[in-house]
Amino acid sequence: METIYKIADLWWGKFISWLKEEKNHTRFILICFVISLIPLLALSFFNHPAMDDFNYGILTRHALIENEGLAVIPAVLKAAVQRAVNLWHSWQGTYTFAIIAALRPSIITEKITFIQTFILLGVFTAGFWYFCEVMVHRILGASRAVAAVTACVVMTLCIQYVPFGVEAFYWWNGSVGYTGLFSAMLAFFGLLADSMRRQKISVKRMIGLLLLTILLAGGMYPTALLTAVMLFSLAVDVLAGKKYGKVMKVQASALFLVFLPAFALSFLAPGNARRQALFQHRTPFEAIYKSYTKSLEYMYTEAMNVVIVLAVIALFLYMLWKLKDTSFSFRCPLLFTLVSYSMVVVMWVPGIYAVRYISGGRYYNILYYGVVLFWAANAVYYAGWLRRQYEKCGAEVMELLRKGAPAILGAVGIFCAVLGIWKIDIVTDLEEITTASALKSMVYGEAQVYHEEIKEREALYNDPDVKQVVVDEVTYRPELLYYGTLTEDPQDGRNLAMCEYYDKEYMVKRVPEAETDTEDAAEETQETTETSE
Repeated sequence: METIYKIADLWWGKFISWLKEEKNHTRFILICFVISLIPLLALSFFNHPAMDDFNYGILTRHALIENEGLAVIPAVLKAAVQRAVNLWHSWQGTYTFAIIAALRPSIITEKITFIQTFILLGVFTAGFWYFCEVMVHRILGASRAVAAVTACVVMTLCIQYVPFGVEAFYWWNGSVGYTGLFSAMLAFFGLLADSMRRQKISVKRMIGLLLLTILLAGGMYPTALLTAVMLFSLAVDVLAGKKYGKVMKVQASALFLVFLPAFALSFLAPGNARRQALFQHRTPFEAIYKSYTKSLEYMYTEAMNVVIVLAVIALFLYMLWKLKDTSFSFRCPLLFTLVSYSMVVVMWVPGIYAVRYISGGRYYNILYYGVVLFWAANAVYYAGWLRRQYEKCGAEVMELLRKGAPAILGAVGIFCAVLGIWKIDIVTDLEEITTASALKSMVYGEAQVYHEEIKEREALYNDPDVKQVVVDEVTYRPELLYYGTLTEDPQDGRNLAMCEYYDKEYMVKRVPEAETDTEDAAEETQETTETSE
C-alpha cells in the first residue's frame, strides 16, 4: 500500500510540475474539452431526422431521387431555393436558413444523420474559438494559450448547460438555424473586430464578410438583428474615426449597405405578415422594454447555476493573473457592462415583439449562449480593469497588496468551497450536464433501443411497395435524440409532411390498446347512462 502511495505521489508531483507551464495547462484544458465532446459525438450515431426535418426536406429529397449523376447538384440546389421561396410567401422570410435546412445531409440516407452533429459541433467550436482568439489574443494582447483556455471555459459552459441539447446539436432543422447561425455570427464578429484592429480589409476577407453578411441577413431574426446593430455601429465608428483610411470607410459602409436590402428581403416577406396575423404583437418600444426586464430575470434565474458562478470566478482570477503583460486600457467598465448586456437584449427583441414571448428551446439556447458570453466577457474586462488599477498604485500599496494576496485568494477559495458544498446537488446537477445525459442514454441502453425501433420504421418508410404505414410508439425517448415522431392523427401536419417526404398515402402512430380500451369503456358507460335515463 505504501508503494502505491509513493508511486501516486511521484506521478502527481510530476503532473503538477508539468502543468505549471502555460502551454501544458492549455493542452490539459484542450484534452479535457475534447474528451467531454466524445459522448456527444458517440450519441449522434443513434440520431434520426425528426419533425420539420421532413417538412423542409420534401423538395430536396424528391430532387435527389428523381435525378442522376451531376444533374443532381443543380436540381437539389434549385429545390432548396424553391423551399425558401415557398416559405418566404407562406410563413417566414428567413431565406438563407430555409435553404440550409432543406440541404440537410441525411436527405441522402438516414444512415448518415450522425454527420449533422459533427457539423453542428464543428461550426460551434470554430465560431466560438475564433471569436475568443481574436478578442483575447489579438485585441486584448494576451497569449494564444490564454485565449484557448478562455474559449474552452466558455464553450464548455455553453455546451454542458445548454437548455435544450436536442435542439442545439441533434435536430438539424432547429439546431442549424439558431446554434449554427449564432456560431457563424461569432466568427463574423471576430473577422470584423480583427479588421478594425488591422485598419484594413483584404479582398479575400471582404468577399468572406459579404457572404457572411448575406447569410446572417437571411437567417433567424435574433442573430440578424444583432448583426444589423453591430454593422451599423461599425460603420459609424469607422466613418467617424480619423485613423481609418478611405478604403476602410468605403468597405465598412458597403457591408452595412449590402446588409440592409438582404435583411429587408427577409423582414418584408409576405409570409411574415401572414404569420404575424396569428399573434398580437407589441409596439417596438414596449418590446425593447420587456426585452430588458425579461432578459434580466432570465439571466439570474434560469440561465444561472452555481457551476457557472464558480467558473466565472475562476476565469476572473485567471485573467487577473494573465493580463499583467497586456497593454489594453480596460477603461469605463460600467459602460462595457451596459453595452455587452444590451447586445444580449437585442436577441430578445424579435421574439418579444412578434409573438410576445420566446418560442422554442432553440431560441432559448442562443439566449443562454449570450448570457455565458456576457458573464465571461465581463469577468475578463473587470479583471483587466482591476489589474490596471493595481498598476497605478504606489510601490508601498502594491507591496501591501502582494503580501495580502494569499489571504485574499484563500478567502475566495473558502467562499467557493462553501458555495459549492452548499449549492451543488451532485445527482440533480449531473442530470443537467449534456455529456452526462448522453452517457446516461447510452449506458442505460435507451439510445440503442430507440435507434433500432426508428430503423425498423425507416425500413417501412423507404419501402416503395408500402403505401400505408402504421407504427407503434417508441419504447424510450432519449432526452437528446427524441423530438417527436408520427402522431395518432393522420391529418396532423407532421404526418402529412412525412407522407409527402416518403411518398406515402397514410402514415400514423398506432393508438395504444390501453387508451383504446379506456375510450371504449367510456363509450359503454355513456350508452348505459343514456339507456337508464
